[in-house]
Amino acid sequence: LGYGEAPSGHAQWTSDRDVKDFKQQTLVSLSEAPSLEKVAELGEYRNGSMSDGASTFKLATFGKILSISRQALINDDLASFTTLPASMGAAARRLEADMVYEQLTSNPVLADGFALFSAQHGNLGTAAALTVANLGLARAAMRKQKGIAGVSYLDPQPKFLVVPVALETTAEQLLASLVDPSRSNQTPNSEFIRGLTLIADPRLDVNSATAWYLAASPKQVETILRAYLAGQPRPYLEENTEFRVDSINWKVRLDFAAGVMDFRGLYKNPGA
Repeated sequence: LGYGEAPSGHAQWTSDRDVKDFKQQTLVSLSEAPSLEKVAELGEYRNGSMSDGASTFKLATFGKILSISRQALINDDLASFTTLPASMGAAARRLEADMVYEQLTSNPVLADGFALFSAQHGNLGTAAALTVANLGLARAAMRKQKGIAGVSYLDPQPKFLVVPVALETTAEQLLASLVDPSRSNQTPNSEFIRGLTLIADPRLDVNSATAWYLAASPKQVETILRAYLAGQPRPYLEENTEFRVDSINWKVRLDFAAGVMDFRGLYKNPGA
């Protein structure tokens, strides 16, 4: 219950998969299909090829046990201990968010040897404030991304604006405004900006109160992946009663990993 009701903005712009065990996992991303070529009358079709990229990660188990004595339960006039299972579920959701945003803010080095956000990846902007004009520049940079093979445009469409809570109000005003808030001549706001989904999270403020991000839909580009152990609840909650001691125990367990699948659907501006 608590897991489903806890803040889950991180789950909106990331993808998720089930994996079968705790071994090192390698997930392969196929490149775009080869470009089509004109075939003359009675001409021969030529073979094409596809390349791939890979991301590796390994599941880990996270958990905790809480024990409450029989006397404490009986003396609990407000029934506050009955909310413990929900609280432990919410803790599992927080762990997910912690690990997802750690991937975003730590700027890890990917398999190609370059940082997630870097000039080489074309997804790191020059420090600038969150404005209509700068969002337009960020969108243009994202849409120019090519696929793994580098032969055709992937054209990721920005769908999420991810910001620290220090920028949340500014972002809300920007996305809700019918006109460009930075201008005094009633210049219409972009439909693209008004169509963005806002995600604000305080974990980003710890790293930077000014940096902002764009993310594509995970259905178009898998950027950061949330991985879980197949066949297990998310999270697993168990309750038992001690025989030798008058207490009730609750255990929560989550088998989880977070990792970067593809940089092409993400863009960062350090802000100003």
